[in-house]
Amino acid sequence: PLDVVEVIVQGLANDKDMASLKACSLVCREFVGICRHHIFYDIQLADSSKYLNRTPPARRFKKLLDRNPSIAGYVRSVDYVNGFHPKRGPPVLMHLNRVRSFKFGFTDHDFYGRDRQDWGRIPSPLRSSFFSFIQSNNIVKLHLLSISRLPITIFMHFPRLTTLTLCNISVLDSPHTPDFQTPETSMKLVVLLVLEDCLGAMQRLLAVRNSANKPLLDLTGLEEFTIVVENYGMDVIERVIAPSEKLRSLGLSPDIDCRGHIAQNLSVGSLRTLKKIRLSPILEEVQGDPYVHLTGELKDIAGKNVLEELILRIQIETDHMCTTEASKWSELDRVLSQPRAFPFLRRVEISVTTYQCSRDYTELHDKLEDIGRNLFPGLRSNKSVEFSF
Repeated sequence: PLDVVEVIVQGLANDKDMASLKACSLVCREFVGICRHHIFYDIQLADSSKYLNRTPPARRFKKLLDRNPSIAGYVRSVDYVNGFHPKRGPPVLMHLNRVRSFKFGFTDHDFYGRDRQDWGRIPSPLRSSFFSFIQSNNIVKLHLLSISRLPITIFMHFPRLTTLTLCNISVLDSPHTPDFQTPETSMKLVVLLVLEDCLGAMQRLLAVRNSANKPLLDLTGLEEFTIVVENYGMDVIERVIAPSEKLRSLGLSPDIDCRGHIAQNLSVGSLRTLKKIRLSPILEEVQGDPYVHLTGELKDIAGKNVLEELILRIQIETDHMCTTEASKWSELDRVLSQPRAFPFLRRVEISVTTYQCSRDYTELHDKLEDIGRNLFPGLRSNKSVEFSF
């Protein structure tokens, strides 16, 4: 029966076994539609200089669509990332109209690179293809990468957006096109990821209002929020988490000072839903708090939370030191081990990573290992909590 085949093919798709999916699609006509739904569900396109000796994926896919236009109907997720200084490129995007998830941007293939492609210098045909695409599809998941001077009005073309990821983005105030009608509804975000070099863009987005004079971003239903904080942009965190009534996961890194920014901004609703906190601070000062004042925030929500996971990925700046003062490191154990303070806590993970160029870290490593062994007696003895240091 074909329903059994569909279950099997779904298993292959879950395992990302593309070779088997392609083989199954050759069995018979009935198998073709079942398999194509998964083979073409998520496509990754590019038109980059790294494909000097072969045809880039975007051009290959355009040729495939020319031969069989019906394939476009299977595509639900598009990852279209180009190299910097793109050429015109094939008009692939305008052939797709059932996409729900879209990643668009530019990369120089350098993990640490922070270059951006100026929106105004993107070839006009590619910009036109982009606009045609976002107006023809019901995008609910959007990821933008390494673009500068992106017109902020672009975000008004995604009224049904629920997941937004920004990485290395700057925005530019820009007028609407004469034929564009500003939406009256706000984007009801569920997931918001603000990654490298995006604080300025996020601050502007939080200030944008729709035609009904309401914030463009409706954050009352936000469940997952991760932000890379730089230059002490903790005010953005407050403005994002305060409206949420359903926050379940909070991730912060690396220039963090939690003091006064988290507990007082968590709504009553979020206190009943927040299950995971993940911090990845970078420490530079010997006298600094290793938990960047998170313990004070935890004290303020003790006895009125449902926190299950606490993950601290602490990093020491290259050739810098951190405190080894016992009272500072043991404070977390004291806070989390108070009776009935965190009754749902099931996992606490602390890791410390050092980066060495010329300093000898042998003594620091020995002290940190001793801290991990001896300064968390409450967490180590709690059989309900999985603890690691």
